[in-house]
Amino acid sequence: MLYIAVDLDGVLADTILPFCRIINERHSTLFEASSFIRWNAWEIAHIPKEEFLRTLDEAWYNWKTIPPTEENIGRKVARLHMLGRVDIVTGRSPDTVASARSWLRQHEVPFHSFVRTYGTMKKAELAYDIFIDDSPDLMRGIASTHGKYGIIYTQPWNKNTPRTSRILRVERWDQIPAAVRKIIAMK
Repeated sequence: MLYIAVDLDGVLADTILPFCRIINERHSTLFEASSFIRWNAWEIAHIPKEEFLRTLDEAWYNWKTIPPTEENIGRKVARLHMLGRVDIVTGRSPDTVASARSWLRQHEVPFHSFVRTYGTMKKAELAYDIFIDDSPDLMRGIASTHGKYGIIYTQPWNKNTPRTSRILRVERWDQIPAAVRKIIAMK
């Protein structure tokens, strides 16, 4: 059986939008999602990493205001279940897990297990065949790990992440099942 790890923030939930709203209100700035062209968003926002993480948590406390990255996200994720076991694998803080689960229920996102890690890079240590994520750092880690593949969901902060034979890029969720089939053919 194929094991597929699907990230939450930036892949299913568009948390950068409420993050921008909160940061802009707090700091009188005009950030948009497209402002964050590097993974280390806190550096672009000129805030400490801890404030960045707290602000993402704050967005999750108001989970009903977080839009999905695409319409009908639950139906799009459901298509993956024909190809393997789908788990949500996230670095969400423990305080926001209940909110994240509520968000997934509201958007009817089907999954087998909800797995919380201690940071993005810890995901690569898990026993998944394919990682669907928006982290360029994770993709670099996966590219150097035997037997693992990545599908990077395009966001402004990962546009410069190079493709490799084991890292595929998608612009939309509709492209993910074909990318998974391509990986199956390569295995």
